[in-house]
Amino acid sequence: MNGLSRRSFLQLTAGSALALGLHRLSWAVAPGDESAALRLQPYGDWRDVYRDHWTWDRVVRGTHTSANCIAACAWNLYVRDGIVWREEQSAPYTASNETVPDWNPRGCQKGASCSDLLIGPTRQSYPLKRVGKRGSGRFKRIGWDEALDEIARPLVDTLMRRGGEGVVCELGGNFDFGPTLASTNRFFRQIGAAITDPTAHTGDLSVGAIITLGAGFTGGSSDDWFQSDYVVLWSFNPAATRIPDAHFLTEVRYRGGRVVTVAPDMNQSAMHTDLWLSPRPGTDAALALAACQVILAEGLYKADYLLEQTDLPFLVRSDDGRFLRESDLVQGGHEDRFAVWDEGKARPVWAPGTPGSSEAKLTWGKDQRPVLDASAEVTLASGQKLAVRSVFSQLRERLQALTPEHAAGITGIAASVIRRFA
Repeated sequence: MNGLSRRSFLQLTAGSALALGLHRLSWAVAPGDESAALRLQPYGDWRDVYRDHWTWDRVVRGTHTSANCIAACAWNLYVRDGIVWREEQSAPYTASNETVPDWNPRGCQKGASCSDLLIGPTRQSYPLKRVGKRGSGRFKRIGWDEALDEIARPLVDTLMRRGGEGVVCELGGNFDFGPTLASTNRFFRQIGAAITDPTAHTGDLSVGAIITLGAGFTGGSSDDWFQSDYVVLWSFNPAATRIPDAHFLTEVRYRGGRVVTVAPDMNQSAMHTDLWLSPRPGTDAALALAACQVILAEGLYKADYLLEQTDLPFLVRSDDGRFLRESDLVQGGHEDRFAVWDEGKARPVWAPGTPGSSEAKLTWGKDQRPVLDASAEVTLASGQKLAVRSVFSQLRERLQALTPEHAAGITGIAASVIRRFA
């Protein structure tokens, strides 16, 4: 910078701005369309480019579901000469109800930069084949026929040898809810290939829901966070993976709610939460079990909630570990109707709301007194006597030794912190 005058600096800046602005013009004209070039307005210098940046031919609605995101936020795209020159967040969203904040505006810096990425130098517009060692960055351009052949040959060979189980489709984080995703899914399902969940690639797959229920989306939406008193972000970093929804985590703290992060790294969400737990990678289960041990040992649960909303009061057979079913006690009974122990009747009663139940509700009747911590003996339809226990009873016994002190040596988190968390 030595010897660079203010005038020279301004000239250099103006030239750079002109180069950055004019590089877009080459995309306005399709190859071979000379008439389109005649329709372009002439640009004298960088000042014309800057002024025209704030003019447009039309405004269209767009989103960025194919840009490593699944939020599908509404954006206004400002188009001139067939090019998206800039984007602005739109605000068409209304609040779910009067008790929660609205969703506006939805969008993030990744979406705001998409118009630049569309025409940026890193966008791949033709097939490339690696010609050097992996990681060397050496590629050569090839034709589409050659590229498709490179993909099709090993795919067909694999299907001939192993069938669809030899193929895995990874959608990555770049997917949408339209023809791109539909056609990809249809193709790989037709050949019997496994398709991984793209939500996992984005980084916010609800693993617990997947394992327990087989589905990652269990109802509700992100504005439900605002109605919570205690939000736990367990291996979940919404400030990076659900940017349009992250404001609800800030707003829940305005109304007195607390937010906790469980993650090995001090990530973008953890830095704004009330408590950050950093277990050693792979020790989350020990932390969770220790927290459950504290909750049961100290009676920090709501028994009415557990009786109605969980399977903890369900009776379990002592011989095979299966739920006790109506078919076990009654000839011709349902296989999917489960039992709990009734304290008043001193016998098993059938839980409402199970698939085999005639009652499509979870609420217990006024004459029913289900027991959470139950241990009893029942007579099977065969006449055999059999000991049964509730899930809650088995869980309490299993957790007795899994104290915070035990978990501290595994997770690296002090027992006092685990108790505070629980």
